[in-house]
Order: sequence, then C-alpha cells, then structure tokens
Amino acid sequence: MYQDTIYVNETSNIPLMGVDFLGLIDRGTNVIEIKPITLCNLKCKYCFVSAGDYKTNFIVSSDYIIKGIKKIIEIKGAHDIEIHIAPYGESLLYPELYDLISKLWRIEGISTISMQSNGLLLTKKIIKKLESLNLSRINVSLNTLNEDLARKLCGCKVYGINELLDNLNLLIASKIEVLIAPVWFPGKNDIDIENIIKYIISLKNQGYPQIPKIGIQKYLVYKTGRKLSRTYPKSWGYFYEQLTKLEKKYKLKLKLGPKDFGIHRRESISTLNLRKNDEIKLIIVSKGRWEQECIGKITEEIGIKVLLQKPLKFTENMIGSEIKAKIIKANYKDNILTARYPST
Repeated sequence: MYQDTIYVNETSNIPLMGVDFLGLIDRGTNVIEIKPITLCNLKCKYCFVSAGDYKTNFIVSSDYIIKGIKKIIEIKGAHDIEIHIAPYGESLLYPELYDLISKLWRIEGISTISMQSNGLLLTKKIIKKLESLNLSRINVSLNTLNEDLARKLCGCKVYGINELLDNLNLLIASKIEVLIAPVWFPGKNDIDIENIIKYIISLKNQGYPQIPKIGIQKYLVYKTGRKLSRTYPKSWGYFYEQLTKLEKKYKLKLKLGPKDFGIHRRESISTLNLRKNDEIKLIIVSKGRWEQECIGKITEEIGIKVLLQKPLKFTENMIGSEIKAKIIKANYKDNILTARYPST
C-alpha cells in the first residue's frame, strides 16, 4: 500500500509550518495542532483527506516537533496551551508518540495534551501507557455500534466493534478524558448516532466515575476527499436543529463549542502576510503525497503545499528548483498555505 515514507527532521530541509498534512498548525488560538504522521490503518470511504493510500507518506521527528512547538509558544505565551495530536492518519501508528508526549510535558505553558484516534489499535497496555504519560484527552471516532456498517464505512474486512467497546470501557475507567466523535451521515447512520448516545448514557448508569463527552460531527464533502455514495450533507441549520432535538430527547449536551474545551483566541504565528492570488518564489524541497503534489520552502520555518498542474508530475530532479507559484489558499484563520504551479 505504501510505496515510500519520508522522515522529516531538521536535516530534511522541510519546514514544519505551512503545509496542511504535516508539522504544526496554528489557528490563532491557544491550541497547537501536531500532524506527525500520514499513515493510517483504515481507508474510510468518507475520509476528507483520503488517508490510507497515499503514494508517499511522512513521519515527523519528535525532536523537530518539540523545537517548533517551543518557538510557537514564545509567540502565544507560556500559559494555558493545549497540544492536539491530530494527523492526517492514525496517531497510534506514530512510532515516537510516547516520547513526544513525554517531551511535551517538559515545556512550560502546556496544560493539556490531547489526541485523535479511530481507537482500533487501542489495547490495555497502550491505555495504561497513555495514562502513565498523563494524556489529558483522547477523541475517538466512532460512527456506529454495528459491525457491518462500520466495515462498510471504514473500508475494512474486519472492524472489531466488540473489542473496540471493551477497550473504550477501559479507557473511560482510566484518568484520561474521552470524547466520542461520530460523524453523522444523513440516511446512513441516523439510528446509530442515537445508539451511541444510549451507550454513553448506559455508562453513567453502570457507575463509571466519568462518562465521555459526545461531539457529533457534520458530514462534509471536500473536493480532494472521498465521498460516500448516495449520501449528501445537510445544511448547518438542519444539523443543529437535529442536535437540539436529540439534546431534549436524551437530556445530554451535544452542541459543543470552543468554550467547552477552554479554547480561546491567542496570538497567531506569521504567514508573511501572504494572500490568495499572490505570486511567490519558493524552493521545491520534497515530493508530496501524490504525483501532482510537492512541498515548497518559503523560509526556513514556513513551507507551502504546491499543486502541480496537469500534465506536470513530480520528479526528483525538481528538488532544489526555485519556482514562482500562485497562492490559492492563504487566510487569517490558520497558517496553512497552498500554491499552484505553473501559476497560469
């Protein structure tokens, strides 16, 4: 499945910031997102980043990440910082996960370390290790309690819902806060969403000291992501209307926002005031995940994803080339940059 894996460290010449699928993402809050790996154990049919079958994958050095985190905290301020490990892939596949968490806690100002996972790689041993490392919270993507539907959604022959629920119960009994984060696919898992709510309520009735939050996500379709057949997103208004009905029915909070996680505005890192349609000189430093994608370097710290226009495809002799590309994504909301080449 995986043809190539690139290890990103200080000598790789790949900047840590600017590229959406690796490194460090800043959205102008007290949360810093880490994307340390692009490998995934699933190939979900709804994945908005098409994880699971990249031609080239990336693993980022934990030491390199730590160096970048320290620089960002200098700008944001060393207090109330949350680190959220949220790869375009599966967190538990990251080989330096334990070292990363341990190193992060040594940085002044970090108060929360959270991570995302599909949960299928959890074991009793892993849960105990994460608990011993004082992981604050884990967000588990669970869309159904039905084995057949889970297999269909995730594109796998065996999902193992019973094993996952056993491990979830162990996780919920630990000191780690748990958030169950199902995606609602209208017409596909309507009943399943309610069954997940009932499962969470049942944990309270069983006497668990804490029960998970549930953060139901709206199904979104992206141009470069996978799409479920005959499943169409609803409007945000309709989505929140349904959440309100479920809240009243089950007497459980379902509409979660930044305040529920202590997220607040904080100083943003610089993206050099770049704007959409600007033309910029950059140096190509690496291939990307696909044949028509590569990574450019603007400065030592700021990179940019470059989309190659057909019929152009990445070749190794492009490495080191200085090109002029047109920016097609840059905004005040985050530090993610994307360009197109050739620019015409």
